[in-house]
Amino acid sequence: MRSALCQDHPRKDFFEKIAPHYDLLLDILTFGNYAKFLRKAVKVLGPKRGEKILDLCSGTGRAASWILQAVGEEGEVTGMDITQGMIDVARNRYGGSGNLIFLQKDVTQPWEYQNHFDGIFTSFALHELPEKYRLGVLERSYSALKGKGRMVIADFNPHVLGTARIISLIFFKLFERGNLNFFDFNQNETFKKVGFKKIKTFSISAGILQITLARKRLD
Repeated sequence: MRSALCQDHPRKDFFEKIAPHYDLLLDILTFGNYAKFLRKAVKVLGPKRGEKILDLCSGTGRAASWILQAVGEEGEVTGMDITQGMIDVARNRYGGSGNLIFLQKDVTQPWEYQNHFDGIFTSFALHELPEKYRLGVLERSYSALKGKGRMVIADFNPHVLGTARIISLIFFKLFERGNLNFFDFNQNETFKKVGFKKIKTFSISAGILQITLARKRLD
């Protein structure tokens, strides 16, 4: 559902074309619940004044603009996305200079950031990432965080069970067929493998959606 994550993503052209209407379309299709879910996830991240935050696969920049309000003029928000159309929309709506910048970048390739961010936020992006790249992107995220940094992932719940799992699988077969392997992704174990020490999950919409908070340290 979020914009494409790498240069060879099969739906990159789709996200380029839909970028100007992306937020409105999702708000209509979800009766406004998409924006509410993003706001909940930003609240879990808890950006504070003066912090440096990365919005990974930032799409149209809507969440990044909310995060900017929290970190204030003393803080810094960086949006990163492979899709130039999304970057253009974000810059046109929210700027792209000063302490809010949007970078066109393939997140599966090496980043220049090390021990830089207080927090990383990403929504509806991990499930879009081809399976072979997920571990690497999480490793780069871990390295880009400061010692007490945290990461929030707002996405479908890969561990969903029961009726909610059936609903999720039907949705993916209709609209996200190429990402069905996400339901075989052991997310929490992967976070631990990367090095995150404290992981907390919050189930939303009967468990179909999930917000995950992962911290580099226990304290």
